[in-house]
Amino acid sequence: MSRAIRAAEDLIKKYCIKNQHQLDLELIANAEYLIIEETELNGLLGKIIFDQDMGLIQINKSITNIGLRRFTIAHEMGHYYISKNSNRNKHGCTIGSLGNYIPDKSHEAEANKFAAELLMYKPWFSKYIKNMPVCIDLIKQIADDFKVSITAAAIRYAEIGQYPIAVILSKNSVVQWSFINSYFPCRYLPPGSVVPKESNVWDYFNGKQMSEDEDMIPALSWFKEDFKCKRSTYFYEQSVEIPVTNSVLTILWQSDFD
Repeated sequence: MSRAIRAAEDLIKKYCIKNQHQLDLELIANAEYLIIEETELNGLLGKIIFDQDMGLIQINKSITNIGLRRFTIAHEMGHYYISKNSNRNKHGCTIGSLGNYIPDKSHEAEANKFAAELLMYKPWFSKYIKNMPVCIDLIKQIADDFKVSITAAAIRYAEIGQYPIAVILSKNSVVQWSFINSYFPCRYLPPGSVVPKESNVWDYFNGKQMSEDEDMIPALSWFKEDFKCKRSTYFYEQSVEIPVTNSVLTILWQSDFD
């Protein structure tokens, strides 16, 4: 277990939080001597300055999405618990920092692990999604119930759920990143790949109306560089606009037609 996940779990146990509805993030922060203030932060979503005993979390006052705001606060809290015994006592985080879903050990990735575990604690999340097949409506439902962003909800489902799923973020017709769980049959989708013309995402970036309906798409449309991808494989696909970043979140999951 990583120290980020352990730190989040310790907080949940310390305050005897039983489920996501009891998780008052700002109350916990204040009890931990972390002051939260909203202010203008040019180019940053959040910022934290701290020592071993206390800290100041600043949140960009322009954030209106409650899920993004809560994830930003939890992310900054993560920096505190991960780094408070080190010499690095301040962090400034951009939308890119909170979008770092690469499974590495960087400060930003670790802070995201902490935030995901605190807001969507694995035992709560696993119980919530049990026997529930993935679709955009479920991801939206998770985001609403756990009060997180749609992106964070989709990533957490891919991490914990047992359905084969790929989560892809695109901007300006180009793949920014993808998070693909171990059950998914295709793996190789490098950042910088152009979104396929067969996808509704292409419509969005070319000035057309993007349908949020569930479609079926050839696997090779997205994974044309993956030599293990079969021509006969098809995936279900749904996409949703992410207005705060002018991007599109796409989920792909395994179809029965192979």
